[in-house]
Amino acid sequence: MNKETFIIRKLGAPQHPGAAHHHGSPQHHGTTPAPSRSPIHCFFFLLSGTVLAEIGGKTYLIKEHELVVIPAGQPFAIKYFEGATGYMGGFSTPFISGTNTGENALSKYDFLRIWGSPKIELGEEAFSRQIPLFHRIWQEYTSEHPNADIIKAYLTVILTEADVIYRNTIKDVTSHNNGICNRFLNELFKGEGNRNLPVAEYAQQLGITPNHLNKVVKGATGKSPSAWIEEAIIQQARLLLRGTDLPLGDIAARVGIMDQSYFARKFRQHEGMTPSEYRQKK
Repeated sequence: MNKETFIIRKLGAPQHPGAAHHHGSPQHHGTTPAPSRSPIHCFFFLLSGTVLAEIGGKTYLIKEHELVVIPAGQPFAIKYFEGATGYMGGFSTPFISGTNTGENALSKYDFLRIWGSPKIELGEEAFSRQIPLFHRIWQEYTSEHPNADIIKAYLTVILTEADVIYRNTIKDVTSHNNGICNRFLNELFKGEGNRNLPVAEYAQQLGITPNHLNKVVKGATGKSPSAWIEEAIIQQARLLLRGTDLPLGDIAARVGIMDQSYFARKFRQHEGMTPSEYRQKK
């Protein structure tokens, strides 16, 4: 099994040698000093204790009976652990996509979208059902010859039940405005096209005014459409820097910024390093 696509750690227990630190995934001890972005979807499943995390600029207290899934690219930092036991880890979109169906996990599971809520309140009954599933995944992952298909099967059950609970939780509070917000974010993060478009152009695509789009998106996510556009541009740039050998000027152009110097400044504002430095660390 390629452990670059899946990783799991047991909190409050010595780590298996195969569970070496994966770049961008959460740490099993201590804290992360500043929010960072993982290239894989990260999860927390606590059996006891609490974890305080900053996710997408908001602070969340994670405790038992909750499954937290942090979508790939979402900035997060662990503030502290307090008596935490359970499991944490991560998985890539390709790892879970296509299990039994041809669906892409990003379209199948709402909570994997970068704008979704990271916390899923399982309740005591579902929590009890998921404990042996995580334990079985841990057993397989730490076995001498781990079977990726077995891990995928158990992970699919966990995510599918979580998705049902998530949808039932949010269906009563879903509004027309939330629908507009999700349509905007779907448009912004889909495909590989130029994301650096004016807010007015996105509003036109949705058939609403720019002012209304600003109001809806800010109200639903706490961030303006302009901030989301910039976030999407940087995310696309990170993927291109990590996954291609394209010159920096070409990457800037692909994300819709014609001025390479401006692109470098904006990237450094978000990542704390230049595009060249980021590429060297990949």
